[in-house]
Amino acid sequence: MKEISAREIQELTNNSQTAAVFFYTPLCGTCQVASEMTGHIETVFDAAFLQADINTMPDIAQQEQISSVPCLKVWNDGRIVLTIYAFESVPSLLKRLHGLVPLKGMKEDENNDRSKSSS
Repeated sequence: MKEISAREIQELTNNSQTAAVFFYTPLCGTCQVASEMTGHIETVFDAAFLQADINTMPDIAQQEQISSVPCLKVWNDGRIVLTIYAFESVPSLLKRLHGLVPLKGMKEDENNDRSKSSS
């Protein structure tokens, strides 16, 4: 995952793409495990998966109402559509993101059809 700045996070609100930002702190052991899990799911979805050290951006933490780390926030069309604090397992993350984040190798219509049929 690419490390991004507070300015780049601000730009997500003005962007129509789908992006997931993993917020962490370097000394958080749970964050390290969650980062590995997020790295695995990143290969399945057709979206930017980014990471940000929340220690370096307290204004963003307050603005985005991040209450703890690890935290994964998903933006779509400039708004947050999902916030995850509990990183239970890779299958759990896949299930939560399915339908909100397009799968790699699928057209947008196919992704929408699959999310409707799995509901």
